[in-house]
Amino acid sequence: MRFRKLGISVVVTALAATLSLVPRPSVAGTPSSFTFGAAGDMGVGKAAATTLANLGGAGTDFFLHLGDFSYGGSVPGGGKTPADWCTFVQTKSGLPATYPYELVSGGHASQSTSAQDGPIESYTACLPDRMGSTVAPGSTYGKDYYFDYPQGSPLARVFMIAAGETFTNGGTPDSYAAGSANSGWLSAAIDDARAHNIPWVFVGMAFNCVTAGIKHCEISADLFNLLTAKKVDLILQGHEHGYERSGQFALDPTSCPAIPISSPTGTPSYSAPCMPDNGSAGSYTKGLGPVVVIAGTAGIGLRPMNQPGTPDAPEAPYFAKLMGGTDHDANHGFMKYTVTSTQVTATFVSDNDGPAPFTDDFAITGNGIAPPPTGPSTSPSPTSTTASTANGKAAAGYWMLGSGGHVYPFGEAVDHGNADGTLAPGARAVHLEPTPSGNGYWIVDTAGRVTAAGDARALGGASALPAGESVTSLSATPSGNGYWLFTNRGRVLTFGDATGYGDMTKTRLNGPVLGSIATPSGKGYYMVASDGGIFAFGDAAFHGSTGSIHLNAPVQSLVPTPDGGGYWLVASDGGIFAFGNAPFRGSMGGKPLNKAVVGMVGYADGYLMVGSDGGIFDFSAKPFLGSLGANPPSLPITSVAALNR
Repeated sequence: MRFRKLGISVVVTALAATLSLVPRPSVAGTPSSFTFGAAGDMGVGKAAATTLANLGGAGTDFFLHLGDFSYGGSVPGGGKTPADWCTFVQTKSGLPATYPYELVSGGHASQSTSAQDGPIESYTACLPDRMGSTVAPGSTYGKDYYFDYPQGSPLARVFMIAAGETFTNGGTPDSYAAGSANSGWLSAAIDDARAHNIPWVFVGMAFNCVTAGIKHCEISADLFNLLTAKKVDLILQGHEHGYERSGQFALDPTSCPAIPISSPTGTPSYSAPCMPDNGSAGSYTKGLGPVVVIAGTAGIGLRPMNQPGTPDAPEAPYFAKLMGGTDHDANHGFMKYTVTSTQVTATFVSDNDGPAPFTDDFAITGNGIAPPPTGPSTSPSPTSTTASTANGKAAAGYWMLGSGGHVYPFGEAVDHGNADGTLAPGARAVHLEPTPSGNGYWIVDTAGRVTAAGDARALGGASALPAGESVTSLSATPSGNGYWLFTNRGRVLTFGDATGYGDMTKTRLNGPVLGSIATPSGKGYYMVASDGGIFAFGDAAFHGSTGSIHLNAPVQSLVPTPDGGGYWLVASDGGIFAFGNAPFRGSMGGKPLNKAVVGMVGYADGYLMVGSDGGIFDFSAKPFLGSLGANPPSLPITSVAALNR
């Protein structure tokens, strides 16, 4: 048995195809290191002017302004327009007009009702992009973009995203929820950086998730879990008017499948297993997980951190360093980062405007090699061949899916990632469907949220389902460029090149539809209800059913034969019913089971059954490759899928 623990996987989109996988050549004279600054929440006061003056003398190659600019204030001796603030930045810093002062929107530009900055577009007009950035589809510079630095042979890919901002002051809400276009773009671009051997990935934004100040998780749990699962190196934020440096976050399918966040408040809670390094030593190991640095310290008045009795105070153990307005060492300033291929060092550049000095330094050390993509691969495989062994024989393997979204591979089935922590609220993962090549798969949950991994294309999921309706299965088209979602009420939802051939929504069912599958041609599909009733559409041929037979246990799945001339049904007690040219290979009917059978899949010349405890029952010519029956997972298994027949 091959069992690996991985973090969550995330839904990606076909946007990944726009990301080239051609290795970048080395460029003579490319710097072996660079330095940049980062902070948010500036204003126009004395502290802002000091921060800018210190930036001007810090020798940085660029600066990341993490949201919230003028707060609508008048600059000293001038006006209060965005153009006035841009002039304030340039004159107080003394930096060249072409210096890359890169912006991302904050709440005071996008949605605040007081101290408004004004539209982000007014700021990007006078402090434009100087990095030749790549902008997310449908977005603009100042909202969602990234750049590589230095150009030619980059050491880092730097993202700036307006996650969680509603843009009620003008614009489209910026969602990074799982399955969104933004999430797919970000996931694909992170994987692309890894594929190009770019050592470091930094993600900047204004809004927060985990914080010991006063904010809640405004960027969404999906995004924070995505960045954690992808093991980005730094998450840089503003918004909280203070300073916070965390330990390293990491996900584990058993001890920390997702960062715990309460509903409906969106307030995270502390979980020690989610933080393998608490950061107290200030020396981190690259690849363990992201470090969050919140520096809303560029000039606006500071607020308290870690105040007893506040909703965010329980999150304080996530942070190795905290500084806020009520602390004796409360100071404004910015973070300065120096980056080489093997190390990031960071230091707080203080304005020294507090009663006592404030200092913080840390380092992240690696080996100069970009880690492999984590979670799902987001780019098509160089070749689209069916998974096979080295000698050309069809590969033997299978995957099991747990209700929490975790995937368990066996034999030659490859772990392409999981859906841990990315399921819709209250939903459970119900079906895993391999791609035609065997180099990826889709995972669908009961709410219809689809996670794509490996070479699987994310083409969307179900919108809000009516009360009582849930998705029970996903079936791919032969091309892999589409899929059907089937619900317990017999409804069919089509995506990509999948064609609808009818459904059961206008028919009263005797039992819920628990299993559905496309025909081998992809020009039809079957549905099977819990009473064994079979519903055939398109070129699906009806060969009989158990709808009129009293069953000892409900039917769970239908599996067609490779030529479509028959099919098998399996009941939850392991009983098998063969129709058409489907040969009977054996069953578990009448035999004691530790847990009920929850699924079945065609395998070689027969079929595999799986129990909710992960027990595997192999009725085929292929060898048994292992199960979880002797060590059941904490969450029940809901599906089994074969690598290849």
